[in-house]
Amino acid sequence: MGIDSDAAGFAKVKITPHLGSITSISGEMPHPNGVISVNYQVQQGAMQAEINLPEKTSGSFVWKGKTVPLKPGKNALKI
Repeated sequence: MGIDSDAAGFAKVKITPHLGSITSISGEMPHPNGVISVNYQVQQGAMQAEINLPEKTSGSFVWKGKTVPLKPGKNALKI
């Protein structure tokens, strides 16, 4: 799913999925502030991602060299 810590105590996250030939996948990961959930859809090289971060948790999403900031709560991305 590409979820990793990007600050001490997992205060920030960095999400960098490496999906290979997978075009649709979702999952969850426990976090000290709650649960991180992701849902990825790839069509013709374009990424649609829905990422839910716990309260007080921010971060970034990296896809094909492009970085998008993430905020606590629901993040809907189309890259």
